Amino acid sequence: MEKEASSSEGPDAVPDEMEQEKNEQQQPQQQSNHVSQTSPAEDSAPTPAPPLPQTRSLPQWLDHFNRRDLTTTLRCTVAVWVASLLMIINPSLQRFGQSTFLASIVIYIIPPAGNLVVAVVGYLSLLLGMCLAWAWGLATMKAAQAVRSPAELNARLQALQQQVGATAQATGSNDTAAIATVLIHDGFMLDTRITVVYFVMGCVFVYFISRLRYTFNLTVLTQLFGIIATDIFLVIGPTITRWTPRLPEVVVLPAACGCAIGIACAFFIFPQSTSQVAVGEIQDLLAMLNYPIQSGRQFVAGSLDFDTNLLKRTKRRAITAYAQLQPNMAFLPLDLSRGQWSPDDVKSVYIRFQDALAATFALLDFQIARVSSQDRIDKLRDIVNPPQTASSDGKEAKPRDPRRAKILQNPDLINALIAPGTIVGSEDMHDALHGSSEAVLDATADAISHLVEALSLVNMNRWFVSKTARTRFPQAATALRQIGARLTQAREACIADTTKAAIDIHGNLFDDNGLLKTEMKDESKKIAGLVIAFVIEEHIIVTATAYEKLTTEVAHLLETRTTNQVWGPLKRLFTPNPSKETGAPALSGQTVTDPDRIQRQTREAERRIKVVSKGHGIPKKRGSSIARAVAAISGWLTAPGSLYALRVVAVTIATGIPAVIPHTAGFYYREKGIWTLVTAQTCILMYMSDFTFSIITRTVATVFGGVAGLVIWYISAGTGGGNPYGLGAALPFGIVLFVWARLWLPQAYLQGTGLGASTFAMIIGYSWDMHHLGVYGLPGLGYATFWRRLVTVLIGFAAALIVQMLPKPPSGTRHVAKTLANSLHKISDHYALLISHWGRGSVVGDDYSGVRNVITSAGLGLGQKLYALNDSIAMLKFETSTSPFDKTSLRRVQELLISMNQSLTKVMLAGTTLPPEYQQRLIKTSGIADDACISNIMSVLVLAKQSLRTGAPLPERLPTPLIATCYGDFCAKHGSVELRREYMESEDFRSYCVALSAYLTFLHTADDLILLLKEIVGESHIVHDWSELSENV
Repeated sequence: MEKEASSSEGPDAVPDEMEQEKNEQQQPQQQSNHVSQTSPAEDSAPTPAPPLPQTRSLPQWLDHFNRRDLTTTLRCTVAVWVASLLMIINPSLQRFGQSTFLASIVIYIIPPAGNLVVAVVGYLSLLLGMCLAWAWGLATMKAAQAVRSPAELNARLQALQQQVGATAQATGSNDTAAIATVLIHDGFMLDTRITVVYFVMGCVFVYFISRLRYTFNLTVLTQLFGIIATDIFLVIGPTITRWTPRLPEVVVLPAACGCAIGIACAFFIFPQSTSQVAVGEIQDLLAMLNYPIQSGRQFVAGSLDFDTNLLKRTKRRAITAYAQLQPNMAFLPLDLSRGQWSPDDVKSVYIRFQDALAATFALLDFQIARVSSQDRIDKLRDIVNPPQTASSDGKEAKPRDPRRAKILQNPDLINALIAPGTIVGSEDMHDALHGSSEAVLDATADAISHLVEALSLVNMNRWFVSKTARTRFPQAATALRQIGARLTQAREACIADTTKAAIDIHGNLFDDNGLLKTEMKDESKKIAGLVIAFVIEEHIIVTATAYEKLTTEVAHLLETRTTNQVWGPLKRLFTPNPSKETGAPALSGQTVTDPDRIQRQTREAERRIKVVSKGHGIPKKRGSSIARAVAAISGWLTAPGSLYALRVVAVTIATGIPAVIPHTAGFYYREKGIWTLVTAQTCILMYMSDFTFSIITRTVATVFGGVAGLVIWYISAGTGGGNPYGLGAALPFGIVLFVWARLWLPQAYLQGTGLGASTFAMIIGYSWDMHHLGVYGLPGLGYATFWRRLVTVLIGFAAALIVQMLPKPPSGTRHVAKTLANSLHKISDHYALLISHWGRGSVVGDDYSGVRNVITSAGLGLGQKLYALNDSIAMLKFETSTSPFDKTSLRRVQELLISMNQSLTKVMLAGTTLPPEYQQRLIKTSGIADDACISNIMSVLVLAKQSLRTGAPLPERLPTPLIATCYGDFCAKHGSVELRREYMESEDFRSYCVALSAYLTFLHTADDLILLLKEIVGESHIVHDWSELSENV
C-alpha cells in the first residue's frame, strides 16, 4: 500500500537488475574513453559533445545518505522503537498480552515513510480487515455455541471439574485454574459439531476475502490481517466454553496501537505533507531525466557507444518513480501542509512536468532505436551474405531465418527492414543538426539543474524561511527566467539554422520552382535522411519547449508565492480560484474553448472506442437459462481468482485441523502452530514464479531476523530476565536494519523483510514474556523461540508448496502471455479507431481537444498496464514452465507492445493536429488508409494475439514484413516522393515527418513482433518447392 517517496526501485526491481549496477557505474567511464579516442583532425566538424561525467556511486539500495532519506529512516525507526517498547513496559504488556509485538510489525509493514494520508489509508484498510473478521467471528461463535445444548455443556463442565481435581491430586498442585487452562487448551472441551461450524464459516470468510484481494490488489492488508484475526477464532474458538466476544483483542489491540503510533510519528517527527512528498518525488525524477539529455548530446554528436540495456533500465526506473508519484497526486486535494506553494500550485507544476517527462521519454526512445539499428543492419546483412563455415555431417543445421526468403527475392527490402526513423543520410546534414541542437541540449541540461535546485529550496523552507533563503528565492526565480529565455533563443535559433542548413545542403534536389528534380527522385536515402533530421530536430524542440514551460511555471510561483501559509482542504474549498471564475470576454484573436464541445467530443470518442471493442455481429450466448446459470457458476468457481481463494482455504484446513483434534490440540498450542497456519496462508500466491521467489526471500529473512533477534537479546539480557533499559537501548541497532531494508530494498522483497522483522520482534517479545508474563504456552527463551519459529515457518512453507502445486501450478508465464495478448487486442482496437477518423474530420466540430483527451488517456492507460507487468516478468526466472515463452522473450514482447502503443498514440494525436492536406499526404505516402494494408495489418495483429494466448506456431507465409509491404506498395503506386522546398520551411512539415516516422515505427515493430514469435513458437504450414523436397523434409 505504502509507496515511499525515495524508494530506490519500484516493483520491477529484482535481483538480476541489482547485479547489473556495477556495469552501470562503469558505463560512463567506457563512454568517456570512447570519446577521448576520436581524432581531432577534422577542424570543420562541430565541437563534439563532452563525455558523460564519470560517476562512482553506492549500490542503489544503499545510496540514501541524504537529508530527506535519512530523516525518513529516522522517523520510521523511532516509530518501530516506540512500538517495541510496549513489549517491555509492564502495564502495556499485561494489557495487550503475548501478542504485544504485533504493534511493531504493523509499523514494519506500513512505515510512516511518505505522506500521512497514504499511511492512514493503509492503516484503515488493515483495521477494516480485522473488524470484518471480528464481526464474522462473533456470528460464527454464536452459531457454534448454539449447536451444543446447555445440558451437554453442563455435563462437560462437570467432567472438566472432576478431571481438574484428579490432576491436582496426582500432581500435588493447588493451582486449579492453571490446570483447567491447560486442559482446555489440550482440547478437553472440543466438540466435533462446534468445530465444523467454526471451520465452515471461517473458511467462507477466508474464501471471500481472498477473492477480494485477488480482484483488488490494494486490499492485500485487509486480507492479511483479516485472516490473522479469523485464525484466532479457528484455533481457539472451538476450545472455549462460554461466549467470549473480546477473543480477538489479543491481536486487534496491539495492531490498533501500532497504527496510532505510526500516525503520531508521521505527524510529529519530521512531518511530511502530501505536497512536500510530491515535490520531492518530482525533484528526484528531474534528476533522473538529466542522463537522457546528457546522452542525447552524445547521440546528436554521432556517438553510438551506449548500452541499450542501461538506457532501457533508466526509463523503467523513471517510470517506477512516476508510478510512486501517482498516489500522492491523487491525495493532493486532501493535503494539510505549511509552505509557500498550495496543492493547486504543485498540481500546476506536475502538469508541466508530465509534458517534460513525455518529451524526454520520446527522445530517449529515439536514442534506443538508433543504437539498436546498427546491430540490426549487421544482422540483416549477415542474412543476405551468411559467413562461410565448414560443414560437417554430424552437426545439426542451423535454423533458417524467417526473413531470408523474402530478402533474397528482393534485396532492396533490407532498406525497409532497418528500423525506420533512425538514420540521417547526409553527413553534412548530421553535422548541421549537431551544431544547431547542441546549444538547445546544453540549455535543457542546465534547466534541469536549476529546477532541481529550486524545488529543493522550496521543500527545505516550509516552516521557517531564513534570511539566506529569502535572498535565494529571488535569485532562483531570476536564474529560471534567464534559463527559460536562453531555451527560447536556442530553440528558435535551432529551428532557423536547421531549416537553412537543410535548404542549403539539399538545394541541388530541387529546381528553380522548388520542385523535386526528375533525376533526383531516386535519391531516396538523402530524402529519407532529410526527413529523419527533421524528426530528430522536432524531438529536441519539443523537449526544450516542455522544459521552457516548466521553468516558466516554477519561476512564476517563486515570484508570486513569497510567504509561508497553512494550506488545507477547507481553505482550498472556501478560497475562490481565479482560474475558475468567469471574467471578461477573450481579447480579439484569442481562441475561446467551448467546454460543451469538448464534452461532446469526449463522449463521442469514448462511444466509438466502445463500439470498436464490442464488435459487430458476434452471436450471443445460446442455451437454456439453467444451462447458462450452471455455466456461469462453474466459470466463477474455476476462475483464477477462485482457484487462488480455494488454495488459501485448503491450506487453512490442512494446517488448522491439528489445533482442534484432542490428541494434538495441546501440542499445537504449546508449539505455536498458529505460526504455521499464518505462514502457510500468506505464502499462497497467485502464480508460481512469485511463490518461488517469496519462499526464497522469506527463508533467508527468517534466518536473518532470528539471528539478529538472538544477538540483541543475548547482548542485552543474556540468559536472565533482562533489563528494560538495556533492552530498550539495544533495540534500535536491530530495528534500523529492518527499517532500512523495508524502505530502500525493492518492493519485491517486501514479504521477506516483513517476515524477517516479525521473527526479530517475536524473539525479543517472547523471550521477555518468559520472565514477565505468567501465561501458559510461551515458546521459550532466546534460542528456543527461534527454533520453534524456524520449524513452524518451514512447515508452513511445505504445506503451502503442496497446496500451490495442486491441481496444477498456476503459471505466471501464461498469465503474462495472456495479459500481453489482451494488450495487443487493445492496440488493434486503437488502430481501428485511427483508421476510422484519419483524414475524415470530426463529427462534433473542428476543435479536437476532447478527442485528444480520450486518445491520451487510452494510450496512457494501456502503457501503464504494460509497465505494470515489469514485476511479473522479472519473477519468471524463478518459475519452471512448459510454455514456449520465458522471461527474456516476454520482456522483449512487452517492449515491442509498448513501442507499438507509443507510436500508434503519436499517429492518433497527429490526426487531431495535422492540417487536412498533410493527412492526405500521409495517406498517399504510407498507404495508411489503403484497404489492402489495413487487412494485412489486422490479420497480422490477430494472429500474433492468438499465438501469444495459446503458444501455437504462426503460419510461415504471412503478409510481412509490413514495412516492406508499405515500401513496395508506395514504389508501385507513386514511384517517387512528392517534396517541395517550401515544405521544409513549414512547421507542419516537421509534425508530418514525426507522424510518418511514428507510423512506420508501428509497422516495423509489428514486424519485429512476428519475427520474435516465430523464433519462440516456430512456424507451421510450411510451403516448399516440390522439386526440392527430400527425405529430411
